[in-house]
Amino acid sequence: MKLPSFLQWRYDLYLSEHIDLYGSLPFYIRQKLNNAKQIENAKVAYIYANKRNVGDYISFLGIKSLVKQPGAELFCSPVWKKHFDKSIAEIKQNNPSCILVIGGGGLLQPVFKPFWDTVLASGLRYVLFGIGINKMAGRPEFDDDYLAQIINQAQLIGVRDTYTEQQIQKVAPRDIHMGICPSVGYVNELYKGNSGQTNTLLHMYHPSDLRLKGVELDDLRVSMKQLADKMGLEYQEHSNMTSDHQGMLLKLSKAKVVVSSRLHGCIMSYSTGVPFVPLYCDEKIKSFVQTHTQVSGVEPQQMKDIELAVSVTEKAISTHSEQQPKIEQQVAHNQSFAAQINNLIKN
Repeated sequence: MKLPSFLQWRYDLYLSEHIDLYGSLPFYIRQKLNNAKQIENAKVAYIYANKRNVGDYISFLGIKSLVKQPGAELFCSPVWKKHFDKSIAEIKQNNPSCILVIGGGGLLQPVFKPFWDTVLASGLRYVLFGIGINKMAGRPEFDDDYLAQIINQAQLIGVRDTYTEQQIQKVAPRDIHMGICPSVGYVNELYKGNSGQTNTLLHMYHPSDLRLKGVELDDLRVSMKQLADKMGLEYQEHSNMTSDHQGMLLKLSKAKVVVSSRLHGCIMSYSTGVPFVPLYCDEKIKSFVQTHTQVSGVEPQQMKDIELAVSVTEKAISTHSEQQPKIEQQVAHNQSFAAQINNLIKN
């Protein structure tokens, strides 16, 4: 439910820099009430990046469905920083045995350092689940000493891809659970067998990642529309940024094929059984594909060659195979890590 227009402009003008409703007033109210109830006595507090990023939110929903514990929900968005600090301080003072469950998403990158500073300084116990490092041109990574500090203070570590695992082992060797993104189980449970019901090519894009790769979104969009036309498909697109995660998942689950420079565009396609073409803007997409699937990706620049783009997309559709047994194994592997978290909660 969106705000009425007469309230929306007032919110945008006066409050948006201080209060983020994440596109939904009912969600904002529910979260406020939940945290007021949970923050002083819950066994866990879940920390994730952003409600409006579908990938971040469904990763959290996947984690929560695996851990199966009610708890406070804290964001790592800039508008939330003061509230985040206040919430962590309240947990520290009133509920110091609470476990912080941090993930999923690419939270191991410098943009989230202010939130890590708060967590590290609190001395509260925390675990990492489905977390990743986003390696891409033009974006910095944590220096080794800071990353080692995060890893060394963690009670348990679960990562989403081999690149993240390798980087962690270089700076702070630990036992690491290397599993698939927790969102896979959540999405698969809801949408398995519900795929390919429309004749659409869904283009999921990440404007900044494309630009860092040297590709302009407008140029790629032209190519994707030409690709859809050549294949007799209806072109649709989405940035994966919305407060309506269910609508996004339904749109994707009905596509005939997905072409994605978004990591979770690939993850959601894999989870629902929709054929997909990964566009390698960064290491996280390549690492997901190579670690967990049998799919082949391409550089986004290559999709400007329409004949090649048609060949690659037709191959993705024609060679697509049933992944359900493998997904069930991957979800079971994540359930074993969630059991470790629950053992930690009990002790």
